[in-house]
Amino acid sequence: MNLENWLGLAGLLAAVVGRGALAAARAAFTHVRRSRLRQMAGEGVQNARQAARLAEEASRLLGTLYLGDALLAVLATALAVLTLLPPLVDALVGSGLPMAWAQGGALTLILVGTTSLLLTFGQLVPEAVAAAHAERWALRLTWIVRLVQIALWPPVRLLVWFTNRLAAPFGGVPFSETSLISEEEIKTLVDAGEEEGIIEEEEREMIYSIFAFGDTLAREVMVPRIDIVALDVDTPLPEAVERVVEAGHSRIPVYEGSIDNIVGLLYAKDLLAYLRDGHTDLSLREILRPAYFVPETKKVDDLLREMQQHRIHMAIVVDEYGGTAGLVTVEDILEEIVGEIQDEYDEEEPVFEQIGEGEYIIDARMDLDDVNELLGTELSSEAGETLGGLIYCTLGKVPEPGDRLQVDGLEIEVLTVKGRRIGKVRGRLEKREPDERI
Repeated sequence: MNLENWLGLAGLLAAVVGRGALAAARAAFTHVRRSRLRQMAGEGVQNARQAARLAEEASRLLGTLYLGDALLAVLATALAVLTLLPPLVDALVGSGLPMAWAQGGALTLILVGTTSLLLTFGQLVPEAVAAAHAERWALRLTWIVRLVQIALWPPVRLLVWFTNRLAAPFGGVPFSETSLISEEEIKTLVDAGEEEGIIEEEEREMIYSIFAFGDTLAREVMVPRIDIVALDVDTPLPEAVERVVEAGHSRIPVYEGSIDNIVGLLYAKDLLAYLRDGHTDLSLREILRPAYFVPETKKVDDLLREMQQHRIHMAIVVDEYGGTAGLVTVEDILEEIVGEIQDEYDEEEPVFEQIGEGEYIIDARMDLDDVNELLGTELSSEAGETLGGLIYCTLGKVPEPGDRLQVDGLEIEVLTVKGRRIGKVRGRLEKREPDERI
């Protein structure tokens, strides 16, 4: 081998090492916590400030690493072909192979070998090492990433712009908004943690609930209109006291004319204070506090933030026509994350009860998502948020005890109806024959 061959091999080795460094950087910055980098920067750790700045610029960082990775892979392949193809072809021809076969065989061997080299030492091994020690490698590789960033900034900027334009018609997220780690990846880690016993089932459910929290609407967590305990504004104070004690609520909406016209909230502590002072001749209107109204389409994370800012614990949910759809409390919102919160006034009645194999007694108020999780079904929530809403939509009439319907392999029988409201239903899963093709 002459000098050119040795230089070519050295260039090939450098390209593999460089690609490995970029792969390690990508793994390190994907697994490292940005909050930890900021903390280390505040402590004066070397390279931490620059590493934190790189992690904050996800689009520029990922664009640089992807482009650098591709360029080095092309460079390594080209150097391998230019350096090794001639001597390898000569060796194969010398062994008696025809020229065409020798050229094809040599090229195939070089491509397979180069790909294996790039995949093993230019990606998998560096990624595994860097992922296991993300903080250390993020700090070590910061200066390399920064140099590559400076060298490739013009094409990276063009690449990000072009990618955003190309992906936009298909609903792609702009590259600038791309996170280094996705929600699905976090869920995968959580599931793995549960399987290994690191995370409890309740903790996993809470983490999943937090992800769903931002997409949850007020109408999905509210106490529906039919369940609201409310008082007419003309209710005498002694009667109001009885209703408050009977309901066990600390705050009760007060309406004038109909429940669609909420005029304020009655606080139990205000009512008791006035009675203690002997003011039994007052009207409810005089001791009401203002009600806070929100649309039923408001996201609960925004609603919780507003309720914290205004220091309120109850909001009246209104529909698109301005009528009362329900009410929501801080407790209702928090239950979306931590599960049901029972107090001394709540009657602990099971939402579902298994009575046989694949057979359940279910409260019609049960959320469809929970029903699907319980039964493994795929009931559509387009018809309503609850099992009762699905039954109403499917039957197309006011249900009666004994009514039956079949949806997505689930046989449903209405057991109890109070007024126009469905109470309990029986759900029975159809027995599915095993797929003979398996």
